[in-house]
Amino acid sequence: MIILLSLFSLLCIKHYAGHENKHPGPTPTEDTMRWTRCMPVNQTIYDFTVSTLDGQMTDLKKYKGEVLLIVNVATFCAYTQQYLDFNAMLEKYSADKMKILAFPCNQFYLQEPAENHEILETIQHVRPGKNFRPHNNLSIFGKLEVNGAGHHSLYEFLKNVCPPIRSNDITWNFEKFLVDRQGRPRFRFHPTAWNSGQVLDPFLHQLLAEKELNHL
Repeated sequence: MIILLSLFSLLCIKHYAGHENKHPGPTPTEDTMRWTRCMPVNQTIYDFTVSTLDGQMTDLKKYKGEVLLIVNVATFCAYTQQYLDFNAMLEKYSADKMKILAFPCNQFYLQEPAENHEILETIQHVRPGKNFRPHNNLSIFGKLEVNGAGHHSLYEFLKNVCPPIRSNDITWNFEKFLVDRQGRPRFRFHPTAWNSGQVLDPFLHQLLAEKELNHL
């Protein structure tokens, strides 16, 4: 198994080495253009179900009362190192009910080619690699589409509720949505609005503080 996995890793690295540089993704935009505020609506993310990596359907109602960061991910993207920041962010906010929901997507230059059952091993041994393991509060779901006629209903909802940054479609891998404890999308972030997660800190502080206000 280890030999096969190593061979798979080497083949992936060889195949995508030039590909990643050729298609690095969007260039940074002005700070004021890298996030938008979502519109208030009656619907929430709790109305949707998604598939896990092993093909089981799970209801997003299970995340009621938690602040969520929803992100479309890809293993062979220039931004894949954000996985390391996800773990650090979740550790930083470990005392708060915050979780990250990651949705692999292969729509951007085929940068998530693995099958669902291969994804965890790929991020562990290839990218980010070095035996990377997702934080306990980082859930990686089954692959889905975020744009086009086949987009998942969750992403149809998110795009309709949150004004576009450049276009209504998801821009690239690692675009993000912050969801409050009531399941309402509140903010949308361009993939480059990150800086090791520091860009999101004031927004997270706002949503986490709302819990305290609600319990006064």
